[in-house]
Amino acid sequence: MDDALSGHPIADSRRRDLEISSQEVIDTVVPPTTAIADVLQLRGLTGWLSPPLRPIHRSLGLLGRARTVRLAPGPGDEGLDPLHRMMDEDLQDRVIVVAGAEAAAGAVWGEILTRAALARGATGLLVEGGVRDVNAFRDLGLPVWALYEATAGPGPDVHVASVGGPVEIAGVVVDEDTCVVMDGAGVVALPSTDVFPDSYMYADAEEDVVRALRDGATLAEANRYKEDVVRTLTGGHPLDGPSLEPSLDPAEVRARDHGGYGAYGGHRVYRGYGDYEGIAGELRRL
Repeated sequence: MDDALSGHPIADSRRRDLEISSQEVIDTVVPPTTAIADVLQLRGLTGWLSPPLRPIHRSLGLLGRARTVRLAPGPGDEGLDPLHRMMDEDLQDRVIVVAGAEAAAGAVWGEILTRAALARGATGLLVEGGVRDVNAFRDLGLPVWALYEATAGPGPDVHVASVGGPVEIAGVVVDEDTCVVMDGAGVVALPSTDVFPDSYMYADAEEDVVRALRDGATLAEANRYKEDVVRTLTGGHPLDGPSLEPSLDPAEVRARDHGGYGAYGGHRVYRGYGDYEGIAGELRRL
């Protein structure tokens, strides 16, 4: 452990060695999706999937790797059997992403697949189409974002075109192993977590704005916190440009419940540490 981070709550918590499970990924150290999306906008990038996806069952903040499936019209050779076989794979810390599900006559996902996916370790579900058995998502604790709820099943005229390849939802390409962040406010897919340091800083600034307004400041006065951070980020510090590199593995993320953070939409936001790059680097080594 870097001596510079010794005594930091994140660094010290490594010694606790908490194992993560599908029910423990909530309230982790991921930034809010709203902050991530705004930082992506500042970089001239996209990645948010909401809209068009909407919350069927919301979660607190979680991070997972995409397991992708693409559906297409027509019965195909095997129908939805490849999707069902995928439910027997190791899905630990995976967010299942089903694109093209609008091709189905009804829902392509319900309680049965939910139970199967959770048993294999899945942490979330994104469906570009319909789902049903919504109460099961809530009862079983699977976060789900989809286009709509449906009553009927998928019908015979839809099939799995690919498993594990790139898929596209609303112009955003999601590859196998893409990082997916989900929370109560939205869903964002990004090739790596290198936007996290800027996103922590941005989220902190927005919290400062809210706090200032609560204390009686005018909007113009309060907004200076956010304006200062935007100037910093667009000036090329701490991260410059859209270059992305592999980083944090969600399987290595540890569920945290530290003091020293400000509450932000159900997340633990870094407060008062300043060294956002150093903290993010420490997270990559957890």
